[in-house]
Amino acid sequence: MTAWMMNAVGLLATTIGALLIFLYVCKAPAAIENGLSPEVRPVYARHQKLLTISIGLLAAWLLVQYLALILV
Repeated sequence: MTAWMMNAVGLLATTIGALLIFLYVCKAPAAIENGLSPEVRPVYARHQKLLTISIGLLAAWLLVQYLALILV
């Protein structure tokens, strides 16, 4: 029982951390893009898009795992 509870708390903390990082990455481009040169903007936009997608998928997977842990 203790091991299950520790795993649940650890997964919850990891899931919350991934969701917070995802929210931070989603809000970052508007503030940063203003200071970039025109040559760098397309590269930064592509990198930012891929980073947002990958962190979003990670956060979604962790959320599914946490819900499965609670429901099963």
